Amino acid sequence: MRHLFLYSLVLFSFQLFARQIDEATFSYWNKPDSKIYYSLPESIDENTKIIFIMHGASRTAKKYINDWLPMAHNRNVVLIAPEFSKESFPEYVYLMMSTQRGRLLKDESLYLTDSLGLLFDFFKAKLKLSTTTFRLYGHSGGSQFVHRYLLLSNETRIEKAAMANAGFYTFVDREIPYPFGIKNMNVPDERIEWLMRLKGGVFLGDADNDPNHRSLPSMRKAKKQGRHRFERGTNFFNDLIALGVEKNLPFRWRYQTVPGVAHDNAGMSLAASEFLLEDL
Repeated sequence: MRHLFLYSLVLFSFQLFARQIDEATFSYWNKPDSKIYYSLPESIDENTKIIFIMHGASRTAKKYINDWLPMAHNRNVVLIAPEFSKESFPEYVYLMMSTQRGRLLKDESLYLTDSLGLLFDFFKAKLKLSTTTFRLYGHSGGSQFVHRYLLLSNETRIEKAAMANAGFYTFVDREIPYPFGIKNMNVPDERIEWLMRLKGGVFLGDADNDPNHRSLPSMRKAKKQGRHRFERGTNFFNDLIALGVEKNLPFRWRYQTVPGVAHDNAGMSLAASEFLLEDL
């Protein structure tokens, strides 16, 4: 009887504090319809913010947003996790602008450089939000999406962004072809300055250091960035520091290692949430 009471108490507590995940299909653009998962705070007011959570190559957006629910409890934030299907958006981590090996794609109607801005406008209107900015998180392939979105979109309403355990990076280097650098991509100096001023963060699990990990990109140009995800992320961050010094640009990014965490979204979400939710 006592065990039954304890079980009921735990179940009641979970139901009392758990946030709900809702699902919708987004079709308000000229791209294929996309599934969207989202979770709302208990109430919405003039201070409610939005955080986009970008999935990795598993494309399990619902699992990704579920990992964030405990951290978002009692936080005045709307969580939104778009799901880019493999059928419609096979190269989403490169914003549908190239393949993994660098072949540029010509169908600009599929480019994802405007995707989050359109979703932000939609949810802001749907929920009658007052916020004028949003925040970003991505792990693994989602981290690749996030840092390329920061670099290649024209969106300036992003106030914070956290990227965790990317497989490889697009360096701000005009001599290296995309997606490893920005050669042949239209990235104005003003965008690079905006990127450097952003409150961004590179979050790396210090155990994500397996050079033979089954999903680690193994192209030659990716390997030049480092032996594994931890080393590649560190080199990317250091390259941004060097760029700031060279161009005399203010640099507001942070670098954070997460002890004992390997390639795991739940563990990295916990660390990144402290940064993205600290003032909410």
